[in-house]
Amino acid sequence: MSPLENKCDLVFSGYPEGPKTRIWPDGRMPDAQPHQIAATTEEAKAPGFNPDENRAPTLQWFQSPSPKNATDLCMVVISGGGYNSCCDIPAMSKVVAKLLELGIHCVNLTYRTPWPEGLPIYKTAWEDAQRAIRLVRLGAERHGFSPDKIGVMGCSAGSHLNMLLAFSSQTPAYAPIDEVDNVPCNIAWAVPMCPAFVLSDGFQGANEKKGFGDDVFLDPVFAFDSASCPACFMHGGDDPYSPMGSVRSYCRLMQMGIPAELHLEAHAVHGFMHYTRMNPTQVMVDFLRHRGFLQDGKTLSASPFSPQENIARALSWSRQYQQGIQEDIGLW
Repeated sequence: MSPLENKCDLVFSGYPEGPKTRIWPDGRMPDAQPHQIAATTEEAKAPGFNPDENRAPTLQWFQSPSPKNATDLCMVVISGGGYNSCCDIPAMSKVVAKLLELGIHCVNLTYRTPWPEGLPIYKTAWEDAQRAIRLVRLGAERHGFSPDKIGVMGCSAGSHLNMLLAFSSQTPAYAPIDEVDNVPCNIAWAVPMCPAFVLSDGFQGANEKKGFGDDVFLDPVFAFDSASCPACFMHGGDDPYSPMGSVRSYCRLMQMGIPAELHLEAHAVHGFMHYTRMNPTQVMVDFLRHRGFLQDGKTLSASPFSPQENIARALSWSRQYQQGIQEDIGLW
């Protein structure tokens, strides 16, 4: 049986289908702004869409895994869209379908967009994401997974939000409003695919300096605190949202002694759906197996390189990339 072969008799669409649950009590959503909505691109374009009925961010569960192979893992799916929309549900559906086949519970977060006024572009989405993780953790027993085995996956701005959850969970994004906010919002793993807005030369767009220069730095909003978790970065070499954001974040985690993976596809553009030699689903599943979250199937062998050697390999790739030389690389 191949690592991704379907082990159950259910067919999964990869689209969320359960009822939507609002994550904030009525009238208590922080930093509410009248121009923001919480809807996927498909929903917002549908005939009869009413923005006033879609102001509140929501969680929506995907189809439950088959009971005979359900795991105790939960993946929170976070769409990208530049913090201007939530546009990645169709692209992520195939990945989610495979995760469901492997018995991983999945839930979708639809957060507020577009950019809030007078605040960092990620601020309201970060508030929504921290609250969402707390609610997912509270629902662990009901849905059948461990409250300590919640991870996130995303693309672009969704990956930026992944990283905020993964590396800054000890920084409150909002003031507590009720007892839910006593629940921790840290996560067990993150899968940031082509994260955007990570470095100082591209906090609100493509990286003007391709992520290079003595004055270019990781956004300090990424605290890399004591609750930081393992992460699996994927990025393309021709992505205008520079892969150096992933490279630098990977090196930071390795320096902290936190397990991480870095997968770079030469000359690939923005968006994991455009990777042709790297299979994001397989990379993600291998990562979960290698880290011991998934117990079935083959796992990657232990890295033949030390963390220090892997950092050196990542920096060597960076120097070549700066010179216009690219190659595929996988570090773990």
